[in-house]
Amino acid sequence: MNTTDSIAHEATARARAACPDANLEAFFDEVWGWRIGDYRVPDPELPVKLDRDWTKLAGIVEKYRRDVNDYWFHVYKPKAGDTIVDIGAGRGEDVFAFAAAVGPAGRVWALEPHPVSFLALQKLCEWNGLTNVTVMQVACVEQAETLQIETMPVWESNYVRRGAATATSATVDGWPFDVISRQMGIGPISFLKMNIEGAERQALPGCREALARTEKVCVAAHDFRADRGEGEAFRTLHFVREFLTEAGFALTTRDQDPRYYVPYHVHGVRAHGVRG
Repeated sequence: MNTTDSIAHEATARARAACPDANLEAFFDEVWGWRIGDYRVPDPELPVKLDRDWTKLAGIVEKYRRDVNDYWFHVYKPKAGDTIVDIGAGRGEDVFAFAAAVGPAGRVWALEPHPVSFLALQKLCEWNGLTNVTVMQVACVEQAETLQIETMPVWESNYVRRGAATATSATVDGWPFDVISRQMGIGPISFLKMNIEGAERQALPGCREALARTEKVCVAAHDFRADRGEGEAFRTLHFVREFLTEAGFALTTRDQDPRYYVPYHVHGVRAHGVRG
């Protein structure tokens, strides 16, 4: 038995022993992943995560759905045929639910710059037959430039920055989303989600044309990262609110939510109708 088969066998055995009714199986296909019933989800760190709460893995697909309904569908209510843009798609945890929500007649555009996360996103769509999703490995910025994306111990905290490469960064291409949307022929947008770990200040100015034809939006600001000492560049809430208001959106935030990150999700509804 080779190393890959050995890891898959050991992980599967541990998962099934902990969750005998969950029908779990580990596998490798360019990236590590799990078959969870009829679904397949990526798990790039699997070989170093053989000690874990397996019940969380067994329920991950349902968690994806719950989180999307909670975080992104708080104001926007999806319908079949909608177009969703996901800037900062990560490993597809939101795309999974977005694709189901808009149905075969809808379209999801998913953008993710980090090479490991992008491969996971690609494979999630491939494994689960999400043919209504188009994925792109790109960072969204105001002007085309080459950037670095830092790899953090917790992958959800990976962030784009300018400057020299380091041992923990990867070089990525940055493009204004308006350029991307013109090239891809993206028309009216039902919902635009942006969750890019503090890069909102660079990305939003490159989205002006697209936002003018967007019905609803949710941008995640990251001031809580500045509050815990990670740098003032993460303090973007005021900028996000001003930018979206000037772009013609009426805003809603969940200021009383006890979770430290949810009050920084800025939801917007276009106040005066979508333009061309």
